[in-house]
Amino acid sequence: MASYRKAHRIAVISGKGGVGKTVITANLAAALADANNRVLVLDADLGLANLDIILGLNPKHTLQDIFQGSRRPDEVLIKTEKGFDLLPAGSGLHKNTVLTKNLAEKMEAILTDLEDRYDVILFDAGAGLGEVVLFFASLAHQILVVVTPEPTALMDAYASIKVLKQHYKKNNFLLLVNQANPNHPDRIGTTVARHLQGVISKFFDAGESPPVYLQLIGSLPQDPAVPRSVKNRQLLFEICPPAVSAGCVSMIANNLRTNFRDAPSAGLESRPLEEPVVSGSAK
Repeated sequence: MASYRKAHRIAVISGKGGVGKTVITANLAAALADANNRVLVLDADLGLANLDIILGLNPKHTLQDIFQGSRRPDEVLIKTEKGFDLLPAGSGLHKNTVLTKNLAEKMEAILTDLEDRYDVILFDAGAGLGEVVLFFASLAHQILVVVTPEPTALMDAYASIKVLKQHYKKNNFLLLVNQANPNHPDRIGTTVARHLQGVISKFFDAGESPPVYLQLIGSLPQDPAVPRSVKNRQLLFEICPPAVSAGCVSMIANNLRTNFRDAPSAGLESRPLEEPVVSGSAK
């Protein structure tokens, strides 16, 4: 990537909890870093942060310290052994779940201070449609929506996309389907993406300009290595490099790199869901 460009921001969101968003964010960050990208992960779940737990870290300071003025970003930043940097957030901090003008301004100042150092910044946003989630989505050049094939996850993803379209004018979304049937994950991913695109087009896209476009960036199969990695607080490439899911994460990271490598920092042009990018996993 050209060093003169500011970091490409990607918000990783999900309509509901339990779809694997944080685990995916951490593993994608490591895969992007392994491909010689300078990567920063920002734990954007400011009230219920848990990225540090998944990574096996015990941060001394968090974003809350920066907000309070007791620490500078460099004093909170953690250079992980996974190849990327982390800005951890706090947990159990109810006041950080409410977006205030002061919090928004401080967060934007932190990003301005740091973004020249990185190629990619991943926001691991909270689940649902809270103000803080929508704020980070609005700051991103791209929004990666993580879903599972379950009807409730799809309905909540649809709701998130609808709100971001109607209130924040976002119309380009990347889609990652997690926990797909391991026998044919790519087929499941394509089916889910087409179904979701169809629902969007039918119920709130008619007559609107520009329309909403989804781009399937890949599918991750159900894999026993994933819960094992979470339990051991390790990433997939650490606990089981040959795992199918680890290979899929690498392919999805490559798809992401291809997607934003030559894009201007203001964002990408949209394209309809016609030929989804697949993960390259075994059929």
